[in-house]
Amino acid sequence: MTQPSRLLRLPTSRRTLLGGLAGGAAGALLPGGAKRARAAEPPYRIFMITWRGWEDASQGFKDYLDRRGVRTELIVRDAGRSRETVAEHVQEALELQPDLVYTWGTTTALTTFGKVGEADPATNVTEIPSVFTIVSDPIGSGLVEAYDQPRQNLTGTLYIAPVETQLRTIQAYGAFEALGAVFNPLESNARLTVAQIEALAERDGFRVIAEPVALDADDKPLPESIPDKVAAVKEQGAEWLYIPPDSFLNVNRDLLTGSATEIGLPSFAGAENFIRDSHGLLGLVSRYYNVGQFTGYIAEQILVEGRDPAAIPIESLDRFSLLVNMATAHRLGFYPPMSMLTIAEFVQA
Repeated sequence: MTQPSRLLRLPTSRRTLLGGLAGGAAGALLPGGAKRARAAEPPYRIFMITWRGWEDASQGFKDYLDRRGVRTELIVRDAGRSRETVAEHVQEALELQPDLVYTWGTTTALTTFGKVGEADPATNVTEIPSVFTIVSDPIGSGLVEAYDQPRQNLTGTLYIAPVETQLRTIQAYGAFEALGAVFNPLESNARLTVAQIEALAERDGFRVIAEPVALDADDKPLPESIPDKVAAVKEQGAEWLYIPPDSFLNVNRDLLTGSATEIGLPSFAGAENFIRDSHGLLGLVSRYYNVGQFTGYIAEQILVEGRDPAAIPIESLDRFSLLVNMATAHRLGFYPPMSMLTIAEFVQA
């Protein structure tokens, strides 16, 4: 039976969704003491560009605004995991000039807004107030220069716990000297995260065994290559499989986590679907729905309160859920330590 959710609080000052999301300072001032020159009037037109369909973050975003009584007209466009389709949606947004643009995912955000210093007003959204969500590394991807320095028209929310914190969580469950990672080489989120882990490995003295999935003749990742890549990291001495943020891996999560469990390799992820809805063992996650609500709160500040996106820091929730899949733990014979029993949420996927 699923236990009540327990949250792991990180030692940060980032804002929490609970107990005060709705308490923003109405009429907050911009640097220099002036409100935005142009304030939208309800119903607010929000142009939403998603990457792989309507999911929990987008639902949380909508539900937050609905519960707050913020009248909106949502114009939803899905890219179907195609960068070219995102670019087409961006052109539509530039023509419509909505009150706010919302994007889901790193590729969607980069295609919509461009990198810092490289944005082109003809092909990128550079003036319409905007928010992004479910971007694992906005700085590393070039979307922003610093979390406390959003762009003129753009701010957003974080959803991944710091990589160093994730690694400490794995070590707390079961120490390792070699960490495996299977990833899609075409996914910027995955490449950036693996690079962060490799930098920490050099500092802390553990090995990283990274295996990119194979690509077909059209440079598309091959799902059927996943089991062989998982086996390869295990054969090279990996004691855990680290799963980076990656839409391709998420779609094929049963194949990925099932392959790992079948050969006795425990897996960790920073996204809940791999643990709650598949066979991953351990996760330190922000639920997409809660991140979407937080993004809705940011949108409310921009639309209703007239705040400038540049005045709103990019932040994450300050609490993360620690998930343990007990069905996988049973299959592996690898159970959580006593120290985790009071803070983890146990799921039976």
